[in-house]
This record gives sequence, structure tokens and C-alpha cells, in this order.
Amino acid sequence: MPEFISNAKFYFEADGLSDLLVQKVSGMQMKMTVAGGDAPIGVSKDGKTQTQATIGGVECSEITVQCVATSESKKLLEWYNKCHAEALSGGKAEGRKSRKLGKIAIYDGDGNEKIQYELTDVFPTSYATGDFSAGSGDLLTETVTIGFTYFERKK
Repeated sequence: MPEFISNAKFYFEADGLSDLLVQKVSGMQMKMTVAGGDAPIGVSKDGKTQTQATIGGVECSEITVQCVATSESKKLLEWYNKCHAEALSGGKAEGRKSRKLGKIAIYDGDGNEKIQYELTDVFPTSYATGDFSAGSGDLLTETVTIGFTYFERKK
């Protein structure tokens, strides 16, 4: 009988970002785009229409990583700032050099890693904090949307 894994124990990390307190990871998706499959591509002898669905490329979504704000999580904003030129003055950005290898691990109830996704060329596309609300008692969160070029299941 197969072992069923709950997604309640998980972790996201990227090179140099391994001490985050992650609350939620969402949105990981990859799909093939199809060219020519929605309409005839031409007509042949005797008026027969020809259709052909061809792989047109691969699209990767962005993932959203929500973390509890800690002194360690300031690395998220530093990473974001390194990857993007300053808004008003322009200038050089280190986006290409600052791309990382990412990993999402899912653990069983005993803490053993059972599933691992490896994400290639991860980079932050947006950064936001949670709401500041007096007396709410909520923990401050930081949310980073992360782009990537490919992911693969390793385990």
C-alpha cells in the first residue's frame, strides 16, 4: 500500500536563505503551451481540414512564499533589492548573479524528507509585508513572490 504524505510539514529554502520561518508556499505550476491545436492549420485536397497540436513552449508560474518576520528573514528583502535596480535612479542590478537554486521539501510525521522539488533560477519578483494593525496580536509576515525557470521532483 502506498504511503500517503500530508503537506502539513514542509520547508522552502534557496541558496543562503535557509533559516526562514515559512508559513505557506503556494502557486507552483508548470504547463506546456500548445500551438495550432485550437483551429485548422490548413486545407488539403478534397477540402479536408488539417489540425495539428504542437508543443509551443513551457510556462512556469510564480510561487508565493509567506514567512513570519524575523531578524533572519530580512535576507528576503536584501535578495529582492539585489535583483532589482533602484526605482528612481536606475543603474546596475545584480539580478542575473543573484538567481538561486531553490528547494521545497515535504516531510512525513517522523520528520523524514519524503518529497523534494528542486527549482532552477529562482529570483524574487515582488516583496510585501502583512498589515500593521494596532492590537491585532498577529505576527508580522513577509511575502515574496518568486519566479523560476524550471522545477523537477527529485524524490
